[in-house]
Amino acid sequence: MNSEHQALADVPLWLLVLLSLAGLSGEMLRASGSDLSLRQILQRVALRFLASGLLGMATLLLAMALWNNLYLAAGLGIVIAVIGADVAGGLYTQFLARKVGVNAPASGPNANGQ
Repeated sequence: MNSEHQALADVPLWLLVLLSLAGLSGEMLRASGSDLSLRQILQRVALRFLASGLLGMATLLLAMALWNNLYLAAGLGIVIAVIGADVAGGLYTQFLARKVGVNAPASGPNANGQ
């Protein structure tokens, strides 16, 4: 067995599920407050689920290769999975706003012209 297959064999299955679910709860909370159709909610949930799983597993495997510590790699993978899911959701929202022709409201410290 080569080293790539051995690294995947060392990662428990529950960690993959945990990484994929890391960004899921935030999108369900966001979608519950708006008037979106079921199809739009499912698209957003699938986007966050896949983005968090992909980015979390990539970070997990990279951290395992660098430091060979499962707990450090899992913690870093979960953090990057949540951040990646938020970034993917924000990019998708901006894409939809541009597609419709609506400017998304600015948020942050400079939103009020300060």
